Amino acid sequence: MSFLQFKKTNCKNCYKCVRYCPVKSISVKDHQAQIIEDECILCGNCTVICPQKAKQDVSATPQVQELLDLGVGIVASVAPSFAAYFGLSGIAPLRQALQAAGFDDAFETAEGAYLVKTEYEKLLALKEGRTLISSCCATINSYIRKHKQEAIPYLAPVMTPMQAHARLLKERFPDKAVVFIGPCISKKAEAAEAGSSVSCAVTFEELKDWLAEKGIAVQGAGEPAAADGPKYLSRMFPVHGGILRTMARQPGYRYVSVDGLRKSMAAIDDVIAGRLPGCFIEMSACNGSCVGGPSFQRQELSALAGEMQVESIALGPNEEDFNIKSGLALEAVFSDQGKYYMKPSEKQIDGILKKMGKNSQADELNCGMCGYPSCRDKAVAVYYGKAEISMCLPFMKERAESISDKIINITPNAIVAVDMDLKIQQVNTAACEIFGLTPRDLMGQPVSRILDEFDFVSMITQTKAQVTKYAFLAEYNVYLEQVFLCDKANGTVICIMKNITREKQRRSQLLKARVQAANLADDIAERQQRIAHEIASLLGETVAETKVAIADLKDTILMDQEEG
Repeated sequence: MSFLQFKKTNCKNCYKCVRYCPVKSISVKDHQAQIIEDECILCGNCTVICPQKAKQDVSATPQVQELLDLGVGIVASVAPSFAAYFGLSGIAPLRQALQAAGFDDAFETAEGAYLVKTEYEKLLALKEGRTLISSCCATINSYIRKHKQEAIPYLAPVMTPMQAHARLLKERFPDKAVVFIGPCISKKAEAAEAGSSVSCAVTFEELKDWLAEKGIAVQGAGEPAAADGPKYLSRMFPVHGGILRTMARQPGYRYVSVDGLRKSMAAIDDVIAGRLPGCFIEMSACNGSCVGGPSFQRQELSALAGEMQVESIALGPNEEDFNIKSGLALEAVFSDQGKYYMKPSEKQIDGILKKMGKNSQADELNCGMCGYPSCRDKAVAVYYGKAEISMCLPFMKERAESISDKIINITPNAIVAVDMDLKIQQVNTAACEIFGLTPRDLMGQPVSRILDEFDFVSMITQTKAQVTKYAFLAEYNVYLEQVFLCDKANGTVICIMKNITREKQRRSQLLKARVQAANLADDIAERQQRIAHEIASLLGETVAETKVAIADLKDTILMDQEEG
């Protein structure tokens, strides 16, 4: 069963979720982040830090609505952090809202917290000197069961307040379903475990949205807490040090409180190593405990203000508490839920590192951009199929730059890139050949050294992104076709130049040849015309002579006839 969902369309390859995941239970495949459910401890960090809001927990309100539609009676177990989230001085307004939505009744999970702290006190009285870790935080329990199994013997074998209270409510209302309402995503998985007395777990956010959809308001939410009403010490469970605040101290034990996953993970390592003997350790995955959890972070609610709100309904002048008598069995067995991998060999890791461009230890920058603390950790993740080679941003950047440099340098077109200060930032081989200079001569120099800077200033000041023009550089005796591109977002103007000198020369030679051919044609035509005139003149004389001769011949013939 899934309790977190990742939206595929929103993932932008920032790897922030991997970076903030304390157990690296997020894999990246085809540039898409995916949850590894067997390893996830449901701390909710990814739902808070994702810049695209692509990670969110799966709402349980449809399950609640289904129960209501089926006519199942429901009682709510409401975590004591409700006071901090809704700004309430008591549970009455929330109970009224839940009843308006169809719940039969609502009770404080703090009742279960009282039962749990009582069990802790019994354990410490029986096992003097043995280090124990509180079992109230489902995320800490999950972390130990999935990733630090050596610490399972140190986990207090007591139900969480949610389960203890659900069992108590089942004793009171055997025919009703129990729905837990609190700030924690990991409670969803705990509610779904075999043997759970909880039908489903709903976060405060989900409840708030669900009530809003029904048009139901929580009266008095956000108003200053009233000073009246009974105070119950076990309501202190959701704040840092709150569990210890409720407990009677046992001689021979040191009572310490740790909040936040990083500190908790370090403390668990200390417990395993035997560096914390004779301690009872209150441990919470969230900074500030429950009032600093994901639901509070997403709403940008202050953990300190939340702690003060909880204290206002928990601490009184006489430090009274619930007085619940119950013979319920509250023992819990925390089984090993670890997922075990075959470790890669050093040769396999080195092979993956080489594919990442890490050919020596000096190449292992450990920048952490991929989300892993070291290049070797990233290589192991690649071996397990959790990560991709392309997640190494320095490697991909170097490769892209290398390919880009190769393309730029093998292209026959000259390329010059300048910044907004008109200083040359990049120049390729073809440009250096045109200007007879080296990259070292040009990098960082004013572009006016080789080109008219007015063209670049014009690109910066005008709105056109691309301009094409032709220029003759007399100093270099070259004709250029220039294309100017302006990338104002990156503060760069690029000039791509095609050397058209030879083309110009060929055109000039062709034009000259055409002119010569035209002149020759004119000469030939003129000569032909002259010859034609001469021929015509000669023909005219011949015709005249022929005409005279014929006339003479005619006269002679006629004279002969007259004599006869």
